[in-house]
Amino acid sequence: MVEACSIGQGVFGSPVSAAEEARELQARRGVDESPASASASGSAAAWRGNARCESCSHAPFVLKQVERMYLTGGVDANAFASSVVFEDPAALVEGIDEVTEAFRAVQAFAPTKARESSIERIGDDTYVVNTVMRYKLPLTGPEGITVRSEVVVDLVPKKKDGILNDAADERVSIEPQQHSPMESGKICRIEERWNGAKLLEGFPFDLIRRGTGLVSYAATKAVV
Repeated sequence: MVEACSIGQGVFGSPVSAAEEARELQARRGVDESPASASASGSAAAWRGNARCESCSHAPFVLKQVERMYLTGGVDANAFASSVVFEDPAALVEGIDEVTEAFRAVQAFAPTKARESSIERIGDDTYVVNTVMRYKLPLTGPEGITVRSEVVVDLVPKKKDGILNDAADERVSIEPQQHSPMESGKICRIEERWNGAKLLEGFPFDLIRRGTGLVSYAATKAVV
């Protein structure tokens, strides 16, 4: 029942733009968009200034890795943190081995792009990739099904004097995993929001998705 509710939220939930969500968070923090505050806030102002620039910062790297992962199942250990987390409405997988297996299994559904993907920077170390993917599932006919998603990607933040940058995304700073300084800039978390709907969070949803992820990891290696 809990898993059904989580998946139902992904399929039927109201879309919530991750980019708008990030801007609202900045507003609640009292970030002033004036030139004076822009110079004071440093890197935070810089990413807001080129948020939609697909050739700025890590955007091309993130877009390339996300498309490669979905379309070919490739998860590059040089691009992903060893403790990378992937979560969608159905499952939560942790660690590069589980994530690699999850996307290897996805290839059984012959994923293709139904539309070109786009990317937007929504934080110092956070990006959202808008994807429209087509999958061939049993009983869906030759056209398969089309899934529109917002894929929110977090990178391991850079540290200054052993402390996270002030503008580092709270989503990463509260993660229990400790990342090596050598992993700075690598992808550490991916959250796929089907149709742009936010995931149901907290107990028991996180626990059930984690259980599904573990079962899937064991099952797909034996079956797919």
